[in-house]
Amino acid sequence: MQKKKELKYRIIDTFKNNFLVRNIVLAISIFIILLVAANILLAVITRHGQKYQVPDFSGMTLQEARNKSKEYRLRLEVIDSLYVPAKPKGIILEQYPKAGSDVKSKRRVFLTTNTFRPKMIPLPYVTGFSLRQAKNKLIGAGFVIDRLIYKSDLATNNILEQQYNGKIVSPQSDIMGEVGSAVTLVVGLNPVDPDPVVPGVIGLTVDQAKNKIWESGFNVGNIDFDEGVDTENMKEARVYSQSLGKLTHAMYGRSISLKLTFDDKKVEKGAAEAEKAAEEYRKEYEEKMREELEGGVADSMLQMIP
Repeated sequence: MQKKKELKYRIIDTFKNNFLVRNIVLAISIFIILLVAANILLAVITRHGQKYQVPDFSGMTLQEARNKSKEYRLRLEVIDSLYVPAKPKGIILEQYPKAGSDVKSKRRVFLTTNTFRPKMIPLPYVTGFSLRQAKNKLIGAGFVIDRLIYKSDLATNNILEQQYNGKIVSPQSDIMGEVGSAVTLVVGLNPVDPDPVVPGVIGLTVDQAKNKIWESGFNVGNIDFDEGVDTENMKEARVYSQSLGKLTHAMYGRSISLKLTFDDKKVEKGAAEAEKAAEEYRKEYEEKMREELEGGVADSMLQMIP
């Protein structure tokens, strides 16, 4: 015990009387204090380690979302707006980061809102173009095709006339239309041209399927929804059934009805059945063509007999 006391006093005396040791200890103490203070200050400024879960702003108005964001110390920024008629005007449609994501405070959340009125855009003039060119110009501008009406003409799939809201569009019309509104096209058809081949659209999204159907010279018929699919989420669903068989032949302007689903198994089954039916149709069609060809040759030979 006595030795411990002596050692303690010796250390104290050394610290008091030795200038070098005293300064070293003092410097180490100041360094430790500064290090602790810096860590505390860093945590306060950056809120180091403090995270918030991003709430779900979808369906809220912008003001409701801003009020909610204050609780989570988040900053909201509207970066885009769409017009979705099925949704209430002014609500938030999408957000990034997604709801439930862990973020630090004052993180910016980017929003897409539903506009109060549809965006108006100029309608392209496509009369005189081919069907493919006209379709690409219209869809690229933000319109869709309502209906293809075929009319006898020298050139098949040449656009003879376009109509919007029941009126014929001329080069001088200068029409502004709503984004997503539909245009009717009157299309030429040479009677001697063969019927077009029905495209296979199973596995495609509804927009991809429509694009392919129009380009092939057909109309889009009824669109039925599987369980869980509605007008709001239909763009993410896929086609699992089509009313006209893949690779069959049908008249220009016929309608192809579609069925949409989120069920991958239904899509796989539909695709397999369509492939099987297409193969059977191909064999039947080739046999029919062979019989017609042989019959034609026989008729020609009979005509050669005097």
